[in-house]
Amino acid sequence: MTARTLMNSQPVVLRPTDTVATATAHILKHHLRHLPVIDEEGCYIGTFSIYSLLRLTLPKAVTMKEGLTDVSFVNETTQDLAQRLRERGSEPVLNWLSKEEPVMHPDVSTMEVMLLMLRARTTSAPVVDKNSHRLEGIVSFWDVFEKLMGEDA
Repeated sequence: MTARTLMNSQPVVLRPTDTVATATAHILKHHLRHLPVIDEEGCYIGTFSIYSLLRLTLPKAVTMKEGLTDVSFVNETTQDLAQRLRERGSEPVLNWLSKEEPVMHPDVSTMEVMLLMLRARTTSAPVVDKNSHRLEGIVSFWDVFEKLMGEDA
């Protein structure tokens, strides 16, 4: 098997101009952790994920590179966090992409898919054409193990 045979070839995708609110709605509706973002030609440009949402929701002092390590004294409520996220809802996802997410090519083996996920500590990875950089699909942990366990055979 290869990434091509494992992948979901019709993943939920975002455009760079889609808003954080739109991305949040997709994440919640489809129970996703990572959403690939593609340009107008279908080329993969990055990933908007639950980690993007966490960065948007938490106070800046916590998420900065040299930010706070002890936040026990911060007295923000759940409502404060929700309000911060709502206030950021109209921002484009382009501002919050991770471009360090690993990608794989359609012809990589199942073992390479699994190793990439293990080393990157991710539960899914975009499948991108080697030459055109077009998004062909996404492989998730669930796709791999459903195939291995024969549930999708």
